[in-house]
Amino acid sequence: MNGASPSRRQFLGGGAVAVVGLAGCLGRLDGTADEEDDDRATDGTDAGDGKEPEVRDDEAEEEEEPPDPPEGGAVVFVYDDGPMEDYTQALPAHRAFDAPATTGIVSEWIGREDFQNSGCMDVEHLEELVDAGWEICSHTTEHTAVGTLPLVEDAAPSDERIYPEEIRHGYHRGKTLEITDGERTLHRTVADYGSDGTGRYIDLDEPLGEACAAGDTIVRYPEEQVEEALGKSKRDLEALGFEIDTFLAPYDNFDDYSRGFATEHYDGIANADHGSRINPREGFDPFHTKRDYFIEFTSPDSVRADLDEIGDRGALGVIGAHTFKEEVTEERIHETLGWVDERGIEVLTLREAIERYAR
Repeated sequence: MNGASPSRRQFLGGGAVAVVGLAGCLGRLDGTADEEDDDRATDGTDAGDGKEPEVRDDEAEEEEEPPDPPEGGAVVFVYDDGPMEDYTQALPAHRAFDAPATTGIVSEWIGREDFQNSGCMDVEHLEELVDAGWEICSHTTEHTAVGTLPLVEDAAPSDERIYPEEIRHGYHRGKTLEITDGERTLHRTVADYGSDGTGRYIDLDEPLGEACAAGDTIVRYPEEQVEEALGKSKRDLEALGFEIDTFLAPYDNFDDYSRGFATEHYDGIANADHGSRINPREGFDPFHTKRDYFIEFTSPDSVRADLDEIGDRGALGVIGAHTFKEEVTEERIHETLGWVDERGIEVLTLREAIERYAR
């Protein structure tokens, strides 16, 4: 993993952008996979004449098995949201080490100009990332929370305001919110969100009509909205010519509820279990991937200690960052890649990691 060996990344990246219309070529359950080529003989013989059909050499070849997990471990860098800083800061740092990364793209934010400081990458930027060996993964259509969150305050039947553990589901005014304790389910429309003397809240379009107990009651988006957030983003990105195999959950909000939808569309989740950077060498489950940040909310000593453990165990590290944040600079990313390189740890995309570790 150094600047003297660009050929591996160029080779891997050369075929990463699929031709528009070939979306889902890995045979997913979203119905977009192309039909398999007809295996009938091509030498003009009739299948009913008793002759064995001729088999071409390329048809007889078995699919090559991916290599074993690297002995010295591997790390996946996963960046969030698709800001321009992925292109202007992360890409140069990764190119210096001929190292790939995975970036989570919100499909409706591609080319957005009013996001954070510098806007979002457009299709041409994403294509350049892919040419450099990067993987594009889905990050929903609108940066939508796909998991559940419990209420932390009791709610009375007359209340139009609820207090969940986090208010991620309140960020999209006008969306339908599902409030359930497993026996009763209410549907209300998100009117607003904010904070008051009690805490952070979501305002609803009408009173609850029933009492909802803290701890026993959760908030989530209904099935059809979660399905659209996961499924449509994949289809939209594939329609742009990208191969989409994996998913990055917004706000690190992922649980058994969202897992049921994700398995229908993806091979793995980048941050299914947020809070740790280290995944096991044996028994890795890509729908329970552990990820944590490597610049934000942490210290260099913590990151280096985890890299030591990854190298010693041959484990899989998955680490993330929001490149639009002030502290996430090209220099800090380059520094982390240097620590990885010093330890002889291989850098993979999430797709490659799943192929090699999920056995």
